[in-house]
Amino acid sequence: MRDEASIASDLSVLAVGVIFVAGLVALGFRLAQVQLVDAAKHSYDGARQAIRSVLTAGPRGRILARDGTVLADNRASVSIVVNPEGFQRRSWNDTVLAISNAVDAVAATIDMPSALTTNMIARHIRQKLARPLVVWRDVDDEAIARFAEHAMEFPGFSCIETEERTYPQGRLAAHVIGFVGRRETESAGGEKFNFRDKEMCGREGLEAFYDSYLRGSSGELQVTVDARGFAVDETVVREARRGPDLRLSIDVAVQRAVERQLRGERGACAVVDPRNGAVLALASAPSYDLNLLVPQLTPEMNDRLFRNPRNDYRNRACFETYAPGSTFKPVTALAGLRAGVPPEATYDCTGVFELGGMKLHCARRWGHGPIDMRHAIKESCNTYFSNLGCDIGTNALFFAARAMGLGAKTGIDFPQDSAGVVPSAEYKRSHYDLPWYASDLAHASIGQGQLLVTPLQMARLAGAIGTGFLARPRLNADSPVECMLLPFSAQELAVIREGMRMVVDGGTGYRAGEGVAVAVAGKTGTAEVGLGVTRRKNTWFIAYAPAEKPTVAIAMVIENGESGGGTTAPKVNAVLKAIFGEVEKLESRVGVGERNNSTLELQLETRTLQVAGDAG
Repeated sequence: MRDEASIASDLSVLAVGVIFVAGLVALGFRLAQVQLVDAAKHSYDGARQAIRSVLTAGPRGRILARDGTVLADNRASVSIVVNPEGFQRRSWNDTVLAISNAVDAVAATIDMPSALTTNMIARHIRQKLARPLVVWRDVDDEAIARFAEHAMEFPGFSCIETEERTYPQGRLAAHVIGFVGRRETESAGGEKFNFRDKEMCGREGLEAFYDSYLRGSSGELQVTVDARGFAVDETVVREARRGPDLRLSIDVAVQRAVERQLRGERGACAVVDPRNGAVLALASAPSYDLNLLVPQLTPEMNDRLFRNPRNDYRNRACFETYAPGSTFKPVTALAGLRAGVPPEATYDCTGVFELGGMKLHCARRWGHGPIDMRHAIKESCNTYFSNLGCDIGTNALFFAARAMGLGAKTGIDFPQDSAGVVPSAEYKRSHYDLPWYASDLAHASIGQGQLLVTPLQMARLAGAIGTGFLARPRLNADSPVECMLLPFSAQELAVIREGMRMVVDGGTGYRAGEGVAVAVAGKTGTAEVGLGVTRRKNTWFIAYAPAEKPTVAIAMVIENGESGGGTTAPKVNAVLKAIFGEVEKLESRVGVGERNNSTLELQLETRTLQVAGDAG
């Protein structure tokens, strides 16, 4: 019979065996799970850790004029890049140094200094190791040829083709079109990506306002990387797509005609179709070639164009504000008519308007004598309008100004759209800490004082007088038309139209209509600004044509001019001739016995529809 010690020993051995077998069974189950059940999961995780997703930029849409002329496009651009995976070293610092030395060697060979620093290379290694590093962007053909000759000497370097913005018309409509910069590509759905290539983005003008519209649809790459994160291979998952084109209302011929007249000046001009608000031309001078800002706006160009103390390249057409001078007098006249002043009523112009100690001189120093509203518009009589404004009061005057769209943004589809200023007692008190005087009203009645407008506002105003409604200016040819009726009767508007027709037919603005193949209605303006040695004149002319059924309205301002009639009216005349043609040229097409009104009117109507027609 076995003793108790022997039995206990056997039981211990059995227990150890059971535990050992159980451990083997558990291990077997776990191995089966790892090898069979979890194999797919681990395979997926490993693949995910070896793949980097890249969001690529879509090509940008073009900007076109109304006739299809390309104003902004994309061109092929070649950059020389270095691929970090070709310069792997044991340490990251050694990798950076190897890339830096290789860049210096290539730069010496192709005779193109590089702006890359070791810090820039190190930052790229830390943040975008799996992506190429651009060393030279937008390289010209000669440099590419030099690089190609020595390409075998520089493994790890390659050429890649991307797109850069180009502006085929150079400086034409530069302030309207604007320009682009670069930023990381944005994803539409908020997906997460390891890397984002840089895409073109609008920085100024329509490039900025319609940026989201012009931007292309992004694509996607999958980059396979090794254990350290260097790129091994890449696969296109989704192709990037080009953005849609943007068609403008800008008429290239009209824009060129305007810019010819502004050449060498500081000034601006806006030309609109008053029937629907389509902007036919919008120009500011001085201008600049947009291609100087490609592939990027350098600090030097930024200082020259946008930070110079004289604001030479500021957008004067719809962002800069000016005192309108006598071009505001039709508004004062409308305010007077609405207040019940009959157009036949006269004021006696002695050559000066006196109020307290203030004197406002008329252009005709010896005076016009008794003068009515129509002739006061024709002769631009300061005395008449100062008296009229003071008689009707501030509220009546500035109601009319606001009804004509002044003191508020025009609503144009453009990032720069100044409201200007229609002053008031509250405005003067808040800005100058001074009360509103009767002299302020007298100055405002002739377009001086604190009253400020943009050329675009005044072109819109001129067109509204001609049509009877105020149209929202628009640059996108396909955007909807928005118009608002003026709160003035047909009889009141007829008086102003007659006066503005008289301005061009023997009045202060007679030079604007000379030789133009249609009747023109307009108004001159000369606004004095500054004091003492800085005193100068900004000269205006606003007009609409044809006078009976206007299809074009224009406003032009020239800084440091002599007078609206002498400086600016002839320039507007040249623009109107470019649009409507000249009388002599049209008459030369008609036989001597056929020169009748119906024939001439038919020709003019055809020409007008060709140039200015845009009902959409």
